[in-house]
Amino acid sequence: MSLLVRIREMVSAHSHHALDEIENPEVMSQQMLRELGDDLARANHALVTALGAEKHLLRQQQQARAEAAEWQSRAERMLVSSGEALARSALERAVAAEARAAEQAIPLETARKGVQRLRDQTARLKAEWEQARLRCAQIAANQQAAEALGAATRFGDHYSRAMDRARRLDQLTRKSATFDCQAEAASELLGEQEKLDSEIARVDKENAVNDAMVALKARIAARINGSAV
Repeated sequence: MSLLVRIREMVSAHSHHALDEIENPEVMSQQMLRELGDDLARANHALVTALGAEKHLLRQQQQARAEAAEWQSRAERMLVSSGEALARSALERAVAAEARAAEQAIPLETARKGVQRLRDQTARLKAEWEQARLRCAQIAANQQAAEALGAATRFGDHYSRAMDRARRLDQLTRKSATFDCQAEAASELLGEQEKLDSEIARVDKENAVNDAMVALKARIAARINGSAV
C-alpha cells in the first residue's frame, strides 16, 4: 500500500470519526422528519393540482356531451318542424360536440391514472411520515436516556471521590479522637507528676527545715556547754 493511499485512508477515518462525534441523532432525525414533511406537503400540492386538472377535463367532457345531447334533441325537433336541412346542421353540431367529448377520454384517463398514482404515493409518504415521527420520538427518548445515564456515570465519579473524602475525614476524626485521648492521658500524667514533684519538694523542704533545726539545737547546746566550763 502506497504512502498516499494510507494518508488518504487515515484522513478519511479521522474525518468520519469527527463527524460521528458532532452528529446529534435527535437533531438529525428531526431534520429528516421535517424534510419528509416537506415532501408530503409537495405531494399533497401535486395531488391537488392533478385533481383540479382531472375535474377540469371531466367538466369539459360533460359539457361537450351535454352540448351533443342538446343538439341531438334540437335536430329531432327541427326534423319534424323545420325540415331536413336545419336538422342536418343541428346534427353536425351534435356530432362535433360528441367528438370533443371523445377527445377528452384519453387525457381524462391519463389524468385519472396520474391522480391515482399520486394518491398512492401520498398515502405511502403519509404512512412513512407517521412511522418517522414515532422513530424520532424513540430516538429522542433513547438519547435522553443515554444522556441521563452519562450524567449518572459522570456524577458517579464525583460521588466516589466525595465518598473517599468523607471516609478520609472520618479517619481523620477518629485519629484526632485518639490524639484527644492521648492528650488527656498526658495531661493526667502531667498532673500526677506535678503532684509528685510538689510532694517531693515539700518533703525536701521539711527535711531541710528539720536538718536546720537539728543544727541549730546542736549549736545552742554547744554554747551552753562552753559557758558551763
